[in-house]
Amino acid sequence: MKRRNFNAAATSLLLATLASAVRAQSTQPIRIEVGFPAGGGFDNIGRQLATPLGEILGRNVIVENRTGAAGRIALEYVRAAPPNGEVISVTNQGAMTLFPYIYRNLRFDPVKDFTPISRLVTFDYAIAVGSAVPVRTFAEYMDWLQKNPGKGSHASPGNGTTPHLLGVWFHQKIGIPAVHVPYRGSPPMVVDLIGGQVVSSLNTVGDLIEFHRSGKIRILATTGAERSPLLPDVPTLKESGVDIVVPGWVGLYGPAGMAPDLVASYNQAVAKALQAPALKENMLKLGWTISPSSPAEMGEQQRKELAAWAPVVKASGITPED
Repeated sequence: MKRRNFNAAATSLLLATLASAVRAQSTQPIRIEVGFPAGGGFDNIGRQLATPLGEILGRNVIVENRTGAAGRIALEYVRAAPPNGEVISVTNQGAMTLFPYIYRNLRFDPVKDFTPISRLVTFDYAIAVGSAVPVRTFAEYMDWLQKNPGKGSHASPGNGTTPHLLGVWFHQKIGIPAVHVPYRGSPPMVVDLIGGQVVSSLNTVGDLIEFHRSGKIRILATTGAERSPLLPDVPTLKESGVDIVVPGWVGLYGPAGMAPDLVASYNQAVAKALQAPALKENMLKLGWTISPSSPAEMGEQQRKELAAWAPVVKASGITPED
């Protein structure tokens, strides 16, 4: 008991020291840039993080929605900001691992131009089938694809998205081609999946799970290293014999050149802020799992995924956009 009390006291002292250090550097508010409109998932986590993070750091933390260009405008703004920690960004996985392959004239380097602070949440993608396929398990689906050559199709919420490229990667791995069917977002895609206009979709668990629970579609496997806590009875692709492990994630980044002690103070504060009960509960409702990390861990994960996507994007035939 004494050791536990000592550890708790030491942690409180460390956080208090970090907060004092951050306050001493500036009285300006910390701005979290979000590249998508208010009300969306990334905006949600930014706003829920802002309050506990501000309390821990002793600073006002506000969220700014700098929308447009699939999140690129917000990232360009953060890239150009001074590295004093006053401008940071809640950023999705695709922006930091896929954008260099998707956009020809990308105005930032996702590795060189940013400082990783902490991963915030992780989530799983899932492969699901609709009414067009009379199967209940992943093995049955593989059997159906083999017996129905040329009939496979995989839907995604848009060209160049992570679900699109996951679908390409999946069909490469199993050696059975399928037609990609892009949509303008997840809602119309799910409607056609339910209606049988497309055979399958690889999309986020959060976008699919309610339809799975209602029996309108069936999730057959997920893409994480372990089974999704929301779908403990559904195997991973790895368990099912397909060597794909792609956990989705959202991270917090600052401009390149942030001082190591400042990054450390923010990282410790974020880890504490993410334990706020209301934040954890709301993230679970979105299908996201609280998953803080060290800056080095998130940076390494980003670099590995950036390298892994290169051959997948090349095989997809995507033509980079301007």
